[in-house]
Amino acid sequence: MNRYFVIGFPFGFAAGLICVMGFVVMYLLEIEPISMVLILGYIITPVFVFSGIKLFRDRHNGGELFFSQGMTVGFFVYTIMAVISAAFIGFFLAWAPDVHDAFKTMNIELLNEKKDVLVAQLNQEAFDQTYESIRQMSIMDVVMNDFLRKVIPGLFFTILISIILKRTLTG
Repeated sequence: MNRYFVIGFPFGFAAGLICVMGFVVMYLLEIEPISMVLILGYIITPVFVFSGIKLFRDRHNGGELFFSQGMTVGFFVYTIMAVISAAFIGFFLAWAPDVHDAFKTMNIELLNEKKDVLVAQLNQEAFDQTYESIRQMSIMDVVMNDFLRKVIPGLFFTILISIILKRTLTG
């Protein structure tokens, strides 16, 4: 397991730092950073998972890759990225709660803009429950959302990439 972590760590760490830098840049540009870092995560996750698994296969495992090995390396990449990103967001929102308040306000405004469509598709009760859950959203809810929105797609991408890069040598 150690060699999988050694390969996955630099890729997960770099991806996590890119998420942190993306968050900070969006904040400095006065663009809502929480939603933007989620989108950034969807873009960079497959790139870093692919790179980590491919490096493991080609340089550290003699050109051979079993599905389980790819899944293990990928797991470390996306989990480390998710932990770094979520931890940073948690600390940042604790330091600057106005960013959390702006995120909640933006989501409530978006929900109100789509109210007619949502009530027609669902019902008033579902709309009210959603509205109330957004209104009561805590910093920890945002942190968990960021973490899960990196881990779940990371798992999906890792499965696909592990299948694509799988190679066994016959001798």
